[in-house]
Amino acid sequence: MLRNLLGVMAVCVMLPGCMSMKADRDVTMSQQLDKGEPRFLLWSTRRVAWLERGDPQGYPVFYAHGNPGSRLELLFMDAKAWEYGVRLIVMDRPGIGGSDFVSNYGLLDFARDIEKLADEKGIKGFGLMGWSSGGPPVLAAAYYLPQRVRFAISISGYTNFGEYAEARALMSEYGLRGPELSEEHPVLFRQALKVARWADLALPGVYMAVAEGEMPPSDQALLQDKARSELFVRNQQEALAQGVKGAIQDLKVQWKAWPFELAQIHVPVHIYQGERDTFVPVEFARHMAREIPDVSLDIMPESGHLLPLDPMFLDYLFRRVQRYIAGNPVSKPS
Repeated sequence: MLRNLLGVMAVCVMLPGCMSMKADRDVTMSQQLDKGEPRFLLWSTRRVAWLERGDPQGYPVFYAHGNPGSRLELLFMDAKAWEYGVRLIVMDRPGIGGSDFVSNYGLLDFARDIEKLADEKGIKGFGLMGWSSGGPPVLAAAYYLPQRVRFAISISGYTNFGEYAEARALMSEYGLRGPELSEEHPVLFRQALKVARWADLALPGVYMAVAEGEMPPSDQALLQDKARSELFVRNQQEALAQGVKGAIQDLKVQWKAWPFELAQIHVPVHIYQGERDTFVPVEFARHMAREIPDVSLDIMPESGHLLPLDPMFLDYLFRRVQRYIAGNPVSKPS
């Protein structure tokens, strides 16, 4: 019964990133050298969890995590960011990880939070990077802060559903019925996520096994590394620690028309997309590449969704970041 229910959840909801090792694999957490414990900002009565990794003297890049995901995604990239001289900064979005829930929090609210955090840290110019559900917030910040954003990178991210009429149909073709369920059967959608959260926390091996059959070999191979797979599980558990309200709001905001058009983004944008991604249709990347004025696109033929877990991809990514920032002076770190 449990496995059948989780199977329905995985096929019908399929949050990007909900995938990992076989059910019989040991997913017990071993001691981690870096726990990713957050620091906190208090903005009015609202608590915001944030984290920095990489080179503290490096070029500042604000990162947006996936869903389910959290600030812990920086731990996948920490060593490479150090190597390439990049300072990574991330906030848990409201109701996710350690940040307080905020009702009616939209994409432009994230952009304003980036502006506020950059101001508090004395950072004038910076880059942006987001993975999966972190793509739309990053593009929103690029739209909102064109005088400060030097470049934006979207990895395996969503496009603007309001500009792409085929978006929901494509999701359904992939077996990703989250947008459809969230609109037509919101109670079922919420209950499915509650089941997913319970399984994620109580039976992570079983929970993660549900989606493995949908993964391409490249993603499966990345999760054979024990430390990487443990961090992947921990990231998802941290994302849902407070419950599902934050995750649901975050997704529903991204699955509707955005409050800006892609053509209104006037900073350089680079899009990375695995052609074998089974959680975000590759056509989304191609749509963004047609609509954003200053854009470049890399389709990775054999790759899936888990690009930021791949050290070879991170080398490729951070070399790209170095090229973007070559002509931009580094803002003084605070």
